[in-house]
Amino acid sequence: MRVPRRGEVSTGSPNPFVGRIGGAAYARHRPNYPPELAQWLAAQCAQRRHAVDLGCGTGQMAGLLAQEFERVTAFDSSAAQIAAARPAERVSFRTATAEATGLADGTADLAVAAQAAHWFDPGRFHSEMRRIAAPRAVLALITYGVPQLEGSAADRFRDFFWSDIHAWWPAARVHVERGYRDLDFPFEEFAMPRFEIERAWDRNDLTDYVSTWSAVRAATEAGKAGIVESFEQDLAALWPEASQRHPITWPIGGRVGRIR
Repeated sequence: MRVPRRGEVSTGSPNPFVGRIGGAAYARHRPNYPPELAQWLAAQCAQRRHAVDLGCGTGQMAGLLAQEFERVTAFDSSAAQIAAARPAERVSFRTATAEATGLADGTADLAVAAQAAHWFDPGRFHSEMRRIAAPRAVLALITYGVPQLEGSAADRFRDFFWSDIHAWWPAARVHVERGYRDLDFPFEEFAMPRFEIERAWDRNDLTDYVSTWSAVRAATEAGKAGIVESFEQDLAALWPEASQRHPITWPIGGRVGRIR
């Protein structure tokens, strides 16, 4: 497991951990959203001309939206994330914040913030969404929750997340765990079907993913790297064949509504 080093420099991403590990590394070890999610979001829109991905990271959601819309503009405040973004037809990547996109008024049919809304300034973000929204535009704040691992290491992974490392997450993380239910959402909200991210990962996939957690960096910088090292040792004992794959799922939640 790669533990982030002290002194690595943030690139200004809303998530302070992302820039420090590098956009490309972050992209390799993060779960991808199912195409069905983008398909459902597109179906809620009055038009499919222009979708906006806010806090886009390396473009996982943007690539899916490009299959449903004529064009997609994807924004992230981290230049490193934009540099590492996966090129996709009909997707334009820009370095900008969700609160100040620079888009023309009334041009977005769909705005999506995937695993990013808890970093935004709510008042400025809502004002920007109203400004860029086309008639009957849709806003979706999407988040995936705590991963659920199957297999012999499931209990140890659950204990690691909730008991060992949980206190080291940034305060905004609580919004992710609550599916953004406690975020202010002053729009015409409607229900979203149940979606999940499903993967079959080997042991290295899991430890590489854990290495991207901001909680891991925080614990390490506080001199508590032993928390992660102990977990890794226990995981190796419970999962001795590193190449063996186990199912892992992330429940998808969030808030979806019509801006105007």
